[in-house]
Amino acid sequence: MTLTKYFEIGKINFINSFAYTFDLLASSVFVALILFIFVSLWKVVFGGQIMIEGFTISMMLWYLVMTESIVTAQGHVVEEIGEEIKSGQIANYLNKPYNYIFYKYASNIGNGVFRFFLTFLVASIVVLIFLGGITIPLISIIPVLITVFLAITLHFAMMALLGVFAFWFEDAKSMHFIYQKIVFTIGGMLLPLEIFPFWLERISAVLPFSYVAYHPAKLFVNFSFSSFFSVLVFQIIWIAVISLFIFLVFRVCVKKVSVNGG
Repeated sequence: MTLTKYFEIGKINFINSFAYTFDLLASSVFVALILFIFVSLWKVVFGGQIMIEGFTISMMLWYLVMTESIVTAQGHVVEEIGEEIKSGQIANYLNKPYNYIFYKYASNIGNGVFRFFLTFLVASIVVLIFLGGITIPLISIIPVLITVFLAITLHFAMMALLGVFAFWFEDAKSMHFIYQKIVFTIGGMLLPLEIFPFWLERISAVLPFSYVAYHPAKLFVNFSFSSFFSVLVFQIIWIAVISLFIFLVFRVCVKKVSVNGG
């Protein structure tokens, strides 16, 4: 019954997202503009080369379609939680018959799934028009979607952890800004990790940020079942570890609600 409650919250938010299709489409169009710039940029970078670090130009651009879609799917979770803590509004949630973190996850995942597919659709159209398609084996679609869902979940978990720290710092915007830049770089959102120096690539590849963007996107353009199972295991491990931190920190910090206006 408890899981059904959160499923219904997610479903309601997913359905409600259709009412804001044009608002979400505006942000997706911005992503499409970025993809158009990257198409032009990578055409110049590749020149006459067929591959760079194991990526063809087609793989590189479709990789970016996937990373942009995943990373932009969750919105500004850090700032949302931070503002609710700072204003004391979180006290209203704590009186409700649900867990605050699970509630935020269910509501955000409902919006995030819709935003992911909308962004992916718009970005794909841009790359198809200016570069062309990419061959994806049908057998890879379900495994890739599983890793995408886990990537969005992990993305939420890391942002929720930072949001909870607003109990102390009360400046969620700066934390969100720093987190974004980490995902953009060593998370592999803007560039595959193979582009980096070897030592940085190896370090970045095991950090949770790369399991949000780099690993799911690389599976999308270069699928193998061995890589899928490896990514799947590490995504689950990182989600479990970060979730544990969230609930430990939240349990300690929730005692400060009365200080923050609750």
